[in-house]
Order: sequence, then structure tokens, then C-alpha cells
Amino acid sequence: MRPPHVLLVDDDEILLRRLQNLLVRAGFEVSSATDGLHALGEVRHRLPDIVVTDVHMPRMGGPALIEALRKLPEMADRPILVLTADETRSTKIRLLQVGADDFIVKPVDPEELVARLRAQARKSDLADNLVEVSIQRDEAVRKLEVRTRELEQLTIGLVATLEKANSYNDSDTGNHIRRVSSYAALLAEAAGCTPDFVEKLHRYAGLHDVGKVGIRDSILKKPGKLTADEFEEMKTHTLIGAELLRSAGLPDMACNIPLCHHEKFDGTGYPRGLRGEAIPLEARIVAVVDVFDALRTKRCYKPAFSHEASEAMLQEMAGKHLDNRLVNLFLALKERILQIEAQHSDEPLIEEAWG
Repeated sequence: MRPPHVLLVDDDEILLRRLQNLLVRAGFEVSSATDGLHALGEVRHRLPDIVVTDVHMPRMGGPALIEALRKLPEMADRPILVLTADETRSTKIRLLQVGADDFIVKPVDPEELVARLRAQARKSDLADNLVEVSIQRDEAVRKLEVRTRELEQLTIGLVATLEKANSYNDSDTGNHIRRVSSYAALLAEAAGCTPDFVEKLHRYAGLHDVGKVGIRDSILKKPGKLTADEFEEMKTHTLIGAELLRSAGLPDMACNIPLCHHEKFDGTGYPRGLRGEAIPLEARIVAVVDVFDALRTKRCYKPAFSHEASEAMLQEMAGKHLDNRLVNLFLALKERILQIEAQHSDEPLIEEAWG
């Protein structure tokens, strides 16, 4: 291994020669400069392992040199020692703030200087190792990001496939799924959720009823009211949906939506009777927008209600079936809601005179 390379910077040329001879005898490679600007030129010519600089020099002094060196990426972690006769607290703090690592008090004790430089050389080796580790870490992170993007694309494809299967097996249209997804993202944004949360909710909200693939058509498409036993079977679509998504390896948010979107804010919902904020936020959001879209859409067992009637019924459910804060936020988004309805409209979703 090559010996550590030390750059000495001092305008006292006699001291500079003495220190250079001392360090060469101690086994260091040494180059020198008589001021800060000269030193910067030396650094560009050859990168030192350690810099030892005086404080007061013409053209560019020690503090300015240290600041300039620390701005160079390759010098960001290299040891810099300061030769100074000023041992005041304020001077030391100032030098540490600009990037100094250690101090050598003038007049210089030769043994102390050599010992301190050898200690810094060992640290420099460690820093080089850390740089190598950092490079390896960055490469690992890059590979992980690539793999994450691949998994993201697989997830998006899986979600689209499950949505399609769900629309085939349910009286709800594909447009209902699209509206619920768009409403959910809109409401999450209004509730102050992070962009990442909003994006994921938009992706997974359409899977809220995916568990209906496991419910018999005679129950799923029954035009009249379900019997108690039939309703108990219908309720299992929450458990089926959550298990489907969990088995597919989708994240907790995706699983929480089918599992908990029929929980009620007052604790009277299913399947677990959760209350208030114990219900995951993503499920509370989907509950609001799913109920609203169900009111606005014609089904085999009910007509499509007007926007005004749907708003009124949604408000009646606030604090009972639905999260009161989310209902109020959603109702304040009427213009955006109407835009989404128009963008993903289907024939049953019309303004009818049902109150």
C-alpha cells in the first residue's frame, strides 16, 4: 500500500521545509503550498489523503481554504488539520464549523504531529472503506428500485385483472369501479393524505367488492330483499376479498379496503364491528364514496336517486354509518364529483325524479 499523502499549507517557508522533512522521515508522502489558492491548485493536481493548513496566510487563509475544500465532493471526508497558535474557544469553534477535524498547536511538537497524522491516516483508510460501502449500497438501492418498479407493474396488472373479474360477476358496472376509484382519490387528497397514499388508494379502491366473486349469483343478483341467511352469506364477501388480495401478496391498504369498507363509524358494521378511527382510513374513505355512488346508480333493487337526494342521505349517515368529517369533505367537492360522473357515466346513472 502507498504511504499517506499529506498536503502542508503554510506561508512560513522555513517551517514548511522543516515539517516536510519531518513527515518524509516518518514515512509520509508530502507536497506543499504557501497559501490557500496555491493549495487548491495542488489538490486539483493530486488529491491528498490529509491536509495540514495554517490559519493566517496571504491571498487565501486557512478557514476559506477549508470551506473551499469541503465543497469538493472528493474532499468532503478527507481529514483537515489546522496549525494554530490561537487556542481560544471562539477560534476553534469557527474552524470546526467550516470543516476542520483537528488542531496542532504552534510551536509544533514533532512527535505529536506525527502521531496525530498517523491517527488521521487510519481514519482516512476507514473513510475510503466507507466510500466503497456507499458505492455498493447505492448500487443495491438502484437494483432494488428497478425490482420495485417491476413489482409495481405486476401489481397494477393484477389489480386490473381482479377489477375485470369483479365486473363480470357483479351487477355493478366497470364504470362504478372507475368512479369509486376516482372519488376515493379525490376525497383522500381533500383529507390531506400524502400523494403516495392517494395514488395507492386510487389503484386499490376499485377492489372493494372483489370478494363478490365468491358469492352465489342467486344472492348477488337477487332483485328483492335478502333473507337473514342470504345476508349473512353476502357479508362474507368482505372476508373473501381480503383473503384474495392477501394471497395475491397485495399490501395491507389493498386488503383493508374489501375487509373494512362495510364497517360503520358507530360500530354497527361488519365483519368485525370496528368503531370510529379503528376503521382504517382507506376503508372509511371508500365507504363514503361507495355509498354515494350506490345511491346515484340504478340497481336491480332500487332506482337512481338525484344528486341532491343522495347528498341529503349521505349527510344523514354522517357520524353513524360514515365518518362525519369525510362526508363533509366529500360533499364540498360537488363540482369535481359531477365531472367524474360525466367522465365515467353509464346509462342507469341519471337524474331521475325520485326525490
